[in-house]
Amino acid sequence: MAEEKNIMAENGQPTFEGLSQFCPPHCFELAGRELKLCMDNGYDYILRFDRKTVTWGKEGEEPRTDEYVCLKAEDETYFINAEITGVTPRLGLTLILDDENALVTVITGRQGMNPKFPYLVEIGAEFGAVEIPGKPLNEKRHGYTTDMIGRAVLWTYSPDFCIIHAYTTERYYNVTLPEPDHEPTPKEIEDNKAMAESFKGYKDPTEPALYIRIKDGIYVFAFAEQNLEKFTGPLTRGNSLAFLMNFKRMYDVGRSFGTNAKQQPENYCFGAYGKEIPFPEKFKNLNSEYFV
Repeated sequence: MAEEKNIMAENGQPTFEGLSQFCPPHCFELAGRELKLCMDNGYDYILRFDRKTVTWGKEGEEPRTDEYVCLKAEDETYFINAEITGVTPRLGLTLILDDENALVTVITGRQGMNPKFPYLVEIGAEFGAVEIPGKPLNEKRHGYTTDMIGRAVLWTYSPDFCIIHAYTTERYYNVTLPEPDHEPTPKEIEDNKAMAESFKGYKDPTEPALYIRIKDGIYVFAFAEQNLEKFTGPLTRGNSLAFLMNFKRMYDVGRSFGTNAKQQPENYCFGAYGKEIPFPEKFKNLNSEYFV
């Protein structure tokens, strides 16, 4: 799985290049474990984890091996990110493994599905349970939720970079940059300039999103940058993001899957700390130019 690297500027200092520079330490607790996932799509999957690779496939079929990254935002919940390499359209998979309840949610990202916009990423969710020998399969599931709607969080990735997510409606979200409360540093100016450039000509960014409740205070939030890419000029990139959010500790981990502005494929992980803030006034009565 390719990880995006920092680029060195002429002065030798790293420039802002995605969120991969904010990835927390990887978790290796799954190494040596074997799981059977019983998914609601009608298939069972066998997964065997090494420290850096997972061998997986449908039960009874020849498995394949891919690299993965595992992060944690909660003691018994794992965020597992990988890509099924060598397939078209591109397919990114993010598994939310809930050990406490023996449940699993899979967030899919598919790039290359739209013939007019080949860089766009389509997101989806699949649900299932983990088979525990000697125990009945859990009949409950993670599911879509409105718990987050009407809330906003300032997510801080580093002292130099933060962003506001406004969870606007059960199908959409908005993003905006915070107003500076101090004289910005040169690095903050460059970082925010890059972010503002990506929003150029794009009023109050509104994007399709998924909100899923894993357990009390633990949520999955995922979105695809579709309007951003369709309506802001020539389509040269496409992206989607998925987050495992811990609203008790106000911390999240996530992944970015797509193609960057240099038309390079990316699939990397990151983490951030959050602070809940008042919902931005400009999003309270959503009147997006993309809605009828």
